[in-house]
Amino acid sequence: MLAMPYRSIQRVYFDDLDALNILHNVRYLLFIERARGELLQALGFLWQDPLEKNPDKYHVVAAHTIDYLAPVRGEGELNVEIRPVHLGRSSLVLDALVTSRHGNTTHARSSTRLVRLDPETNTPCAWSDRMRNAITPLLPAA
Repeated sequence: MLAMPYRSIQRVYFDDLDALNILHNVRYLLFIERARGELLQALGFLWQDPLEKNPDKYHVVAAHTIDYLAPVRGEGELNVEIRPVHLGRSSLVLDALVTSRHGNTTHARSSTRLVRLDPETNTPCAWSDRMRNAITPLLPAA
């Protein structure tokens, strides 16, 4: 089982910055999405796998909230901590923190709700047993 939160190091490049040398707000979402992809891959859910093997990859972001707490100035590395906090029939909520490389400063806090879709009808459907078995042990204790 993976340790929670899952940690991903993301690199901030010059083109991620705005004219004030501050990380552009939309880049936080990109870094969080990359960390989410890394988490799913670490759990064995590979994007390149066909739908027959990984039907859970057919999902969408249904909601995303983010609080910007402290600006990131200049290039460098950030730490993204992500963890599943709720697994519903067709939804999965993941919380994330974007911190300085060593965790001294929290730059942003977010929550993302994914919804699994049926590839034929594009309507919500249940996550696979495989996904449930991978995510359930990572959820916080009730």
